[in-house]
Amino acid sequence: MTNDHPATINSHQSATQPVLVLQPSTRALIGVVCVMAIFFVYLSLIAVGQIEMSRPTSGVGEGLFAILFLVIIVFVVVKARQVDFTKPIMVIGPDGITGQKLPKLIPWSMIERVDIPQTRWAMIYLTVRKDADPEILERLRKRQPLERSVAIPHRWIPGFSSSEVKEIVKRYFESSQRG
Repeated sequence: MTNDHPATINSHQSATQPVLVLQPSTRALIGVVCVMAIFFVYLSLIAVGQIEMSRPTSGVGEGLFAILFLVIIVFVVVKARQVDFTKPIMVIGPDGITGQKLPKLIPWSMIERVDIPQTRWAMIYLTVRKDADPEILERLRKRQPLERSVAIPHRWIPGFSSSEVKEIVKRYFESSQRG
């Protein structure tokens, strides 16, 4: 992530335009890993016969699910080690979007389309134009099937409701299209 995203916002513009910052949460990570670990231990105890079910089971299905939970736990921990918890995951401001997984700032003028699904748990998807910076497109192409898309989890930005985040993103995009 580059350090030029907050410096490019001048003081009078940032006073009227909110900057959305998505911080990584160690509490959420530990909570998810602990819940999965509890399921892993429970299913493992059933599989080896230490916990008896109301109906007799062979334990094979429980053992397979326990292994699946263990694989998911390892995957989550490995991915979490790639995140720098001292820096924001994503910063959305009037100049554009930047984040840990993005090589540089994506200006709003490089956004082709904004998709805001009406479902409650969906993300906001921003589609980057085909003529955008090749470095940005190369990074985004690695994430099939959302080839040129940036996903914004609108429910996880502290200090803003989901509808406020949707409105701010929409306003930034529309202002870049007019100007």
